[in-house]
Amino acid sequence: MAEATGYRAVIDWIRQAVASGELRRGDRLPSEKELCEQFGLSRQTIRHATGELEKEGLLTRVRGSGTYVGGSISLQRTPKYKNIAVVSTYVDSYIFPPTIRGIESVLAEAGYSTQLSFTDDLISRERLILTNLLEKGNIDGLIIEPSKSALPNPNLDLYRRLLENRIPILFFNASYEELKLPCVRIDDVQTGRQAAEVLIRAGHTSLFAILHLEDIQGKLRYKGFVEAVDAAGLRPEDQGFFWLDNIGLRNLERISDYLFERMKGHTGVMCYNDEVAFKLIQLAQKRGIGIPEDLSVVSIDNSNLADICPVPFTSCFHPKEKLGIKAAENLLKMIEDPAYDGNYMFTSMPFYRESVRTLN
Repeated sequence: MAEATGYRAVIDWIRQAVASGELRRGDRLPSEKELCEQFGLSRQTIRHATGELEKEGLLTRVRGSGTYVGGSISLQRTPKYKNIAVVSTYVDSYIFPPTIRGIESVLAEAGYSTQLSFTDDLISRERLILTNLLEKGNIDGLIIEPSKSALPNPNLDLYRRLLENRIPILFFNASYEELKLPCVRIDDVQTGRQAAEVLIRAGHTSLFAILHLEDIQGKLRYKGFVEAVDAAGLRPEDQGFFWLDNIGLRNLERISDYLFERMKGHTGVMCYNDEVAFKLIQLAQKRGIGIPEDLSVVSIDNSNLADICPVPFTSCFHPKEKLGIKAAENLLKMIEDPAYDGNYMFTSMPFYRESVRTLN
C-alpha cells in the first residue's frame, strides 16, 4: 500500500514540478537512485512511475543518459569543440596501436581532433584523467577502455557527472556493468568457448586455462571455457585454472614453478591472450616441455606474437583496428542521436598454427 501511495506521489511531484517551471523541457530528471532516496521507494516503483509519464508523453528516457522532461524530445547535441577524448589502458601493447589508429582515422575524417590518454590500467590514473576532462569541459564525447573492469570501481561518480553534462560515453573492450553504457568489444564468452573447443576437438580431455583476474574479459572467457567443457561431457571441476593479475602477468617467470606445478597432468592450455601464450611457450621450452608434443596451447588475440613465437601458436581473432573504427563510428552516431544504441559485439574464430597436437 505504501509503494502504491508512493508511486502516485512520484507522479504528482513530477507533474507539479513541470507545471511550476521547476522542471522545464529538456531538463534531466534526478536519477533513479536519487528519487529512491527522496521518496523512500524501490527502484522498480520509481521506474514504473516514470514509465507511466513516458507513455503519456511527459518524459523521454534516453539510454545511457537519463530521463528528460518532454515527449519525443530531441536531445541532439551540437558539437561545440570537435574534440573527442580517447582513453586506453596501455599504449605499447600489441592490441592498442591498431585500435587507436582505427579510432583516430574515423574521427579525423569527420573533422574531430583526438585527445589521447592512457591509464596503465590504474584506477588512480583513470580518476585523474576523468577529473581533468570534467574540469576542462572541452570534449564532445568520450571513448574509453575501463581500468580493472572486473573489480569494484570508485570512479563511477565521475562517469555519472560526465553523463549529467550530456557527454556521450562509449566503452571499448570492456565496460563497468553498473553504468549500463554502450560498449564495442568481442564476444569474450564465444571466444573462450571456441578456444577450448579447439583443444577438445583435438582429443584433449584434461584442459587448463590461464586467465586474467582483474579484467572482465578474463571472467567472460572463463565462462565460455566452462561452457565448452560442459557441452563436451567433461567434468569442469577436473580442469585446471590459474588466475593472473597485472603483476603476475608481467612477472610470469617468477611464478612459473607454481604455474607448471598446477599444470601437471593437463595436455592442453587456453591462454588469456597472446602475451601469456608467448611467455608460456618460452618458459615451457626452457623446462624441456615440448609444444605441442607435451602441451598444446591455444590463445586469444591472433597478434603478430602468434607468428613470431618459437612455436607459432593457434589463436582466436581480435579485430583490433576494425574495433577502433566501429567504436568511433558508434560514438559519432551517439552524438548525432543520443537514443542510438552504441553497443556492438564482434564474433571470433581460431587461426590455426602449430601449437595443438591431435591425440589418438
